[in-house]
Amino acid sequence: MSRRRQIKKMLLRDYKICLVSLGCPKNQVDSEVALGILKMAGCKLQTDPKTADVLIINTCAFIRAAEEETIRAVLEAARWKDAGRMRFLLVAGCWVSKYGGQRLRNNIPQIDATAKPGDAREWIRCICRGLGIPAFEQEAGRFLLSGPGSAYLKIAEGCSRRCTFCLIPTLRGPLQSRPPDDVFREAQALARAGVRELILVAQDSTRYGCDLYAGRPALAALLRRLAKVPEVEWIRVMYANPDGLDEELITLLAEEKKICPYLDMPLQHAHPAVLRAMGRTGGAKKFMALIARLRSRIPDLVLRTTILTGFPGETEAEHQTVLHFIRDAQFDRLGVFTFSREDGTRAARLPRQVHPQVKQRRYRELMAAQAEVSRRRLTRWVGTIQECLIEEPSGRRHVLGRTRGDAPEIDGAVVLQGNARPGAIVRARITGSTDHDLQGVVLSTCGGRSKR
Repeated sequence: MSRRRQIKKMLLRDYKICLVSLGCPKNQVDSEVALGILKMAGCKLQTDPKTADVLIINTCAFIRAAEEETIRAVLEAARWKDAGRMRFLLVAGCWVSKYGGQRLRNNIPQIDATAKPGDAREWIRCICRGLGIPAFEQEAGRFLLSGPGSAYLKIAEGCSRRCTFCLIPTLRGPLQSRPPDDVFREAQALARAGVRELILVAQDSTRYGCDLYAGRPALAALLRRLAKVPEVEWIRVMYANPDGLDEELITLLAEEKKICPYLDMPLQHAHPAVLRAMGRTGGAKKFMALIARLRSRIPDLVLRTTILTGFPGETEAEHQTVLHFIRDAQFDRLGVFTFSREDGTRAARLPRQVHPQVKQRRYRELMAAQAEVSRRRLTRWVGTIQECLIEEPSGRRHVLGRTRGDAPEIDGAVVLQGNARPGAIVRARITGSTDHDLQGVVLSTCGGRSKR
């Protein structure tokens, strides 16, 4: 009897795979989940897309600049595929939600498969189906792309607000809070992997739990539970809308030592008329009262906000309101964005669109005002002793770190004289400041729980 020749069927681990992650920290978390599955499966992960057999691009389409970056990345990948450098191209994320997978595949035939954001396991299944190889369901930890010692912890997906300039509800759907048990288990797993700082992210963190508990927010309860993870020393809250900062949450921010005295509170504007046109509430007077309340309860609080300038119909007087507000509010950190006219938003259809040159001039004025504020605010730390999370070496006998008042990537840093391993939390004396950063000297490595 003749034997049939056995041909080994390729598995996913036989392919060299690269993932390019674009956009926000929430996108990064999705990418880390996918990479964790691939690593657990034994795949050969690549850092250079040109060397990969399979390329995953996790896209962003929030504003025009982000979408242009996405388009450049996908078209470059299409050229590599035409040149025979890769076998499979998967495009995932918000760009797919915006235009639909079929439309993208029709326009760019080099794309083999598309997948929406939020479900990294489906991305892996798409690749397996496309390559004709056995699919697998595998639980795995995340493959972290963030700096040593810290990790983003996504507590919710989507958003149920209807800000007129924002595409997030279209791209990622309504608010979908993760069950607190799932969040807690992931926090424990991250802590076991060496993470000391958890950075909570969602599109609207203060609305966490409203969809689970009949409209009642549950961020404070979640924070109390996360603070019980022994290995976690810092917890940072990002994207906290001002109308969600109730007494329970403010009290917890003031009293729980593991929660960083830091609040990212996107206000977007200071004039009530512009805020109403944005689909938001508030104004300079209301915001100043909230800021005063927060600082009275949390004296060492570091406040960050974002401002959107050049919104349709914004007058010069309304712009001046924001300028005065920035000088009065004295934010420690502030990001300014010019209005981007995004198809699919109500704001894109509004009359009286602001001329691009006017938007850029207003942007420069706001940034100049904040630079003066930031320079003054940073001097208050000179001479104090602060905890710093070390991120990387910075030249000979210097390291780069962050204080409890600095979020990664978007805020400043501390250049420290001395040696410390990346991921360590050290005590440091702050000796100087610039417009956006601090300088200091490493004193010792912290042990045990963090203290303010």
